[in-house]
Parts: sequence; C-alpha cells; structure tokens
Amino acid sequence: MVKVVKKTHFTTDDKMCQFKLGKAILGMTSEVKKEYNRIAVVGIGSDRATGDSFGPLVGHMLSKCRIYDFDVYGTILNPVHAQNIEETLKSIDHSNTLVIAVDASVGNPEHIGNIVLSNQPIKPGSGVGKDLPPVGDISISAIVAMAGFLPLVMLQNTSLGMVYKMAEIASNSIRHVLYKQQLEPVRKNKINLHIQI
Repeated sequence: MVKVVKKTHFTTDDKMCQFKLGKAILGMTSEVKKEYNRIAVVGIGSDRATGDSFGPLVGHMLSKCRIYDFDVYGTILNPVHAQNIEETLKSIDHSNTLVIAVDASVGNPEHIGNIVLSNQPIKPGSGVGKDLPPVGDISISAIVAMAGFLPLVMLQNTSLGMVYKMAEIASNSIRHVLYKQQLEPVRKNKINLHIQI
C-alpha cells in the first residue's frame, strides 16, 4: 500500500498557528502505522548560522520540559548536525519510538516564515547540497530563507527573531502533543477502574 504524502503549511502570522499546528501534529501521530511507547524529538541544525538554529532551538526549549517522558536529541549546547547525525540515529530504538524530526529549510520567498508539517522524513541538508540520511516518522520544518542562489549565505543572514518565534510555536505545539499522548493512558486507566468498580 502506497503511503499518501501529507504536507501542510502553517503561517506564523496567524494568531491561531500554534493551536492549529498542535492539533495537526496530534492527528498525524495517530496515523503513524507503528507500535511505539516512546517519543523522540530530533532537532537538526547548528547554532553557527541563525537560519540553521531552528532545530537546536526547538530541542533546547523542549529539554527544559521535565514533566513528560520523552527523548530530545539536538539542542543549542549539543546540536545534531552532519558530523554526528548517523551516530545519533543509531542510538534511537526506531522500532519502539515515534521520531519527530525538526529542521530548518529553504523555500520560495512567499513561504518564508511558514512551518511545514509532513508525514514524511526530513532529508537534512538537501537544500544546501548535502546527502544525509532521512530522519523522522513525521517532520516539522521551518522555511527560514530563500532557496536557490547561495543558500548558506541566506541562512547566515536570517532574522533571529523570526527563527525564535517559529521555534517557540513548534516547541509549544510538540509539548501539547506530549501532554495529550501521556494523558491518554491515564484516562484509559480511569475508565477501566470505573468499569471494574
């Protein structure tokens, strides 16, 4: 059976962006055809270029969220990038883990500032000519710069304010999914307890 590719754009200018993105991620995780009891977020990128810091910023924000049981790979202090991505992926039990990949991307000028949610893995570095392994059962990418001419220079000159805003929206949306995912077993236990009584 061929998997239908789903890709949705969310504009961060929309005041409802975080709510819509969180709801869409939750819906997409429920469609993943895989048994898992862990969630891992892999923030891909580097703190050395503003535009490329989206993934590490999301990872950094989520790493401060201690109340949920999940794994974070890729933060500002310990980024996941071209040199260590293969080693990082080997350390994840993919058979038992839902992997959410987070990365910056380049695109059309009219899409800069959009967050894109997909049920496909991310191909890190493809916008700047790198050949790295695909990451994620689902993926969240932020379009931070224009594709085409000198993408590395464009990433260096991306607005930190825009990237930070996008990272906050994405991390809060993922936090919502973690809350919902880990609340469901509690609800089911309460229902079972009520039936037994």
